[in-house]
Parts: sequence; structure tokens; C-alpha cells
Amino acid sequence: MGIFDKIYNDKEIRDRYLEVEKYEDLNNGRAYHNFSHVNNVVGTVEVLFKDLGYDDEMIERAKIAALLHDTGANVGKDGHAYRSYLYALEYLKKYNLDSDEDILEAIRIHSNGFDTDNMIALAIILADKLDVKSNRISDVGRKVIGNRQYQYVNDIGINIDNSKLVIDFIIDDGVDLIELEDYYFTTKIFNAIRSFCKRVDLVPVVLINNKKWDKFYEE
Repeated sequence: MGIFDKIYNDKEIRDRYLEVEKYEDLNNGRAYHNFSHVNNVVGTVEVLFKDLGYDDEMIERAKIAALLHDTGANVGKDGHAYRSYLYALEYLKKYNLDSDEDILEAIRIHSNGFDTDNMIALAIILADKLDVKSNRISDVGRKVIGNRQYQYVNDIGINIDNSKLVIDFIIDDGVDLIELEDYYFTTKIFNAIRSFCKRVDLVPVVLINNKKWDKFYEE
């Protein structure tokens, strides 16, 4: 069993994300940072790195960072990236990974580190920002202007095809597209796509219901 699998099955980590989910339920969280969310991020990071041809060691390191990236959200979203970094720094001592700067930095900067050259960080940032499907949005989040539009996101296709990163948002007709596009987090999604593609020299192709999403190309 590899280190990632040991962490993935560690009761301490599962309990930590239960704390996160309970906190968000009690404190009007808009979108969950729970185990389901980090599991989605892990899966996306793994697919991206495999498609880009990274070796198993690099993929495991990226998955470890993805798995631990929201452990600091147990007392709220504000400042959670740095708290997650501190938690991971201490937790990873048992696996002698507390000196792995790429893993730790990726966790520390995953909220806004769009300008980094850290490949693990950019992959987590992209996977994290793309996890906005309807099943991640809380009941409270479905009432917040802007954020409520993500309840209409049914799926997000992610595919690396030759020199292109193709991302297709499958969205219900009920969406208010202008409100969705004006929401600050949609800008963060677009920035994450651009940053990742720039680092790996891919052309971003962003679609909405299989058609060019014009807003992405305006910025």
C-alpha cells in the first residue's frame, strides 16, 4: 500500500473532513470542502497528470497534496489554505514528507496561486476550481446570488486532446448565464484554466453545452 492509500484510509483524515462538513452545515457554507470534494479533486488531478505523462511518483505526490488541501477548512473557509498547510506539515512528518516543498506549497497557495510554476499547485488549483457541480453546492449556497447558478451545472468534461485542454460545462437551461459570468468565482475558474494551460503549453478550449463559451475568450 502506497503513502497516498494510507492517508486516504486514515480515520484521522476522514474525521477531519467530517469536521469540515459539520462546520459548513452549521455556519452557512456555500459549497462543501468535505471528503467528497477532495476526492473529486484527487480524481481530476490524477487524470490530468496521467494524460500529461507524469510518472507514478509525481502522480502520487500530487494526489497527496490534493487529498490534504482542505484540511484547514474545519473552522471556516477564510484562511483555510494556510491552516491546511500547517496541518499537512505536521501530519506528513509520519511519512517523512514534511520537507516536500512542492506538496506543501501546493496546499498553501491553492486558493489564489495562479502565478506559480509549481505544477502540483496548478493542477490542484484547476481541479479545485472546476469542482462546482450542483451536488457540491449547499442549500445556503443555492440562495446566494452568483453562487446559486452552480446548482445548474450538471457535469464538467475535462479532456486533454493533443495540444488542447478541452473543458465543457454541461449546464441546465434554467441558468442565468449573465449572473454566472459576473460572479467572482467564475473568474477564478477561468484564471485557473489559463494558468494551467500556460504552464504545460496547452491551448484552452472552454465550452458550455458543447459550444464555445464566449465569455472566457473576452477576458
